[in-house]
Amino acid sequence: MVQRRFALLLATAALVSACGSAGSSTDSTDDTLAIGSLPVSTATSAPTDTVAATTAPPVPGASAGSRVTGNKVILIGDSVLASTETRYGGEMCKALVPLGWQVEVDAETGQFVPWGNLVLDDRLSAGWDVAVILLGNNYLGDEGKFRFELERMVNRLSPAVVVLLRVSEISNSRLEINSVIDSLAASYPNVITLDWAAITKADRKITGADHLHLTTVGREKLAAEVARVLGQAPTTPGKCLPTKYTDDSRGPVTGTTIKGDTTTSGVDTTVPDTTPAPDTTPAPETTNSSTP
Repeated sequence: MVQRRFALLLATAALVSACGSAGSSTDSTDDTLAIGSLPVSTATSAPTDTVAATTAPPVPGASAGSRVTGNKVILIGDSVLASTETRYGGEMCKALVPLGWQVEVDAETGQFVPWGNLVLDDRLSAGWDVAVILLGNNYLGDEGKFRFELERMVNRLSPAVVVLLRVSEISNSRLEINSVIDSLAASYPNVITLDWAAITKADRKITGADHLHLTTVGREKLAAEVARVLGQAPTTPGKCLPTKYTDDSRGPVTGTTIKGDTTTSGVDTTVPDTTPAPDTTPAPETTNSSTP
């Protein structure tokens, strides 16, 4: 009888131990997940970084086309950029359209950086994947104002990729402009710089006598450099879009600087300035003149 009770107690203890072991297995954490389920920590954690839908994370040296999903590009500038428009040689569209870009060049002679924001007031809502800006050749010497206007353009265009062209350094004041451009590129991951200053310095055939406005070779070079930075568009077809900004009454796209003139007024000579332009009008003949 005692043996039967002892055997019963042993059986009961074994049963309790088995149940406890099963309960312990159920409560432990398992690294294996059912299909479609997520760990609690993964499901509830917020993303540490978000990228706008229209852009990819910046990659050093990557073309603008590799960082966007669309193919619309707006180019805003002054006489240097205007000289590549279709109303002249059309070099910009010739270079970019075959790469799949839909191209709008909004550029006029004699325009200063605030004008760029006026263009955006009108054209920003059209939606752009990339913007190319060449402003600063016309400059009144107020670095703070220039920075404010250019940075405002960058902010308004973001998250689109913005390509800022460093201007030809025809005077010390243009060093200020390029310093602003460099600082914006360091602060905004969607900003790319194109060192047009270095390109024009290295090859004097690109610009005319004023070392600023473009020759025929220079127009082709500018378009080729922009095409290189943009690269292949992610979608096609490309198209040259119309522009309503065609007022070049402030001066010719070839500039008005006289060959041999070394004046550095701080403002492009294609526009009015507080510094009088050199007087090239021949003096009136007099009866005492010894010249024919």
